[in-house]
Amino acid sequence: MAIARPTHRRLFAVFAHAHGRLSRQAGLVLSQINIKPAQATALVYLGYHNGCQLSELAEGVGHNNSAITGLVSRMEKAGLVTRQALQSDGRGKSVHLTDRGLLKREKVMDSLRGLDERLSKDFTDAEMQTIYKFLNVASQLELK
Repeated sequence: MAIARPTHRRLFAVFAHAHGRLSRQAGLVLSQINIKPAQATALVYLGYHNGCQLSELAEGVGHNNSAITGLVSRMEKAGLVTRQALQSDGRGKSVHLTDRGLLKREKVMDSLRGLDERLSKDFTDAEMQTIYKFLNVASQLELK
């Protein structure tokens, strides 16, 4: 027999389930423009932080440094980004959108707009602010 738990104790399970479903939906939407969700996330981030360092991109999209290196390599091979050595530190690299990357980013934004609208259509602005607040807290949660 299952033990009834308060809702807050199931929050992670509900969040994990929603994340999986949203990831699959985003993958379907993005497959129509021939791009993977991880690349789309990086393109969106770079649209706001073009020329950022690899470590900043990793933090901004929620990946570790080794994962972001592989992602950026694949994106560079696809002609979406370029890497440039930092003037202040020869070992560091910055990531820049190419013209092709900028165009692909626009397609990503357009493609995901419909998904965003479907997700938010039944919520008030105040409720959406609470959702954004929760997701920002979740994305900045530190391990203790």
